[in-house]
Amino acid sequence: MKNLLLFSLLFLGLLFFSGLNPLLAQTVNAAKVCDLPAELSETSGLIKIGPNKFVSHNDSGNEPILFVFDSSGLIQRRIKISNAQNVDWEDLTMDSKGNVYIGDFGNNNSDRTNLRIYVVASPNTYTKDSTIAGITNFTYSDQKAFPPAVAYQNFDMESFFWFNDSLYLFSKNRTNPYSGYTKCYRLPARSGTFVAQLIDSFYTGSGGYLNYSVTGGAAFANGNKIALLGYDKVWLFSGFNGNRFFKGTANTLAFPNLSQKEALWFENTNTLWYTQETSALGTAGLFRFNLPNLTPSGLIELQKKYYKIYPNPAEHILCVEVHDDIAEPAMLLDILNLEGRLVLKDEIEPQVINKLNISNLAKGKYFVRINGILAGSFLK
Repeated sequence: MKNLLLFSLLFLGLLFFSGLNPLLAQTVNAAKVCDLPAELSETSGLIKIGPNKFVSHNDSGNEPILFVFDSSGLIQRRIKISNAQNVDWEDLTMDSKGNVYIGDFGNNNSDRTNLRIYVVASPNTYTKDSTIAGITNFTYSDQKAFPPAVAYQNFDMESFFWFNDSLYLFSKNRTNPYSGYTKCYRLPARSGTFVAQLIDSFYTGSGGYLNYSVTGGAAFANGNKIALLGYDKVWLFSGFNGNRFFKGTANTLAFPNLSQKEALWFENTNTLWYTQETSALGTAGLFRFNLPNLTPSGLIELQKKYYKIYPNPAEHILCVEVHDDIAEPAMLLDILNLEGRLVLKDEIEPQVINKLNISNLAKGKYFVRINGILAGSFLK
């Protein structure tokens, strides 16, 4: 990845689609609030239950414990869920009454038949350091095999949130070849046995798994906003109707670093928190960031500097060149139509004139994406 990460920080023009609207990534800088102690090195969920009071947990194979901690990283309480097992706890969310939901739905191999969500009262109400949870057992409406073929293994969940009396779950795509879609499911926010209904999907991108996986989610109901977290970015959706999150205004916010970001929480309409797990990419910590002014300023100028796409309009052959400063040994090119549908995929070489046969494309406008970055557009 010689120059791609550096260029991503400068350019941040990743192209995705929600309906007809392309998403243009912008920078977002997070401030590290504190390191998390070794007890929370595998932090995988986050909520805020009061001034300077956060809740998290560890993921698969750890004790079924909720940790209450402050912004210095000091653990204040440990609350054990006595009737629960931490098969693979992956996220936390909280409803408007303060009830806390724990997602035991990590499912790396898409083969689990014991998916659960535990619900407990707010840790602020406990006098003891243990409690019993209500349990939601569930399956997915579109899963028929355990596991399905690898090309359809998109049933691992690492993120969910409560929104308007329901729970919404978002998949961490593990398909091979990588399809680049996160699926959104809806569940009732109560104990019982249910089938999670698939209601929508969103194309995060077809590049590297680390760059397009959804690892956390949060909602700010009063501001009609939701956000999905990745290892190096946040996908933000606003202005939607009902639960059609992906049909509203969408923006991609890119962090200047790749790390194992795992959990996200909305403080208010413009402020979010996240935690990251200890890994080779960094140590466990709590971070805070504000949403930027969401405008695509400078995008066209940067496209012109680093990419050449011509002629425009093009009839039969489209020429593509990539500037030496951002050249990579392997470069993947996608051409997408106005609906965000992939219509041509090819490998290109840096520092040469790549000639692509576009004779079979219909008349219209197209977008060119190279290694996940919006390089420009053309007419045919």
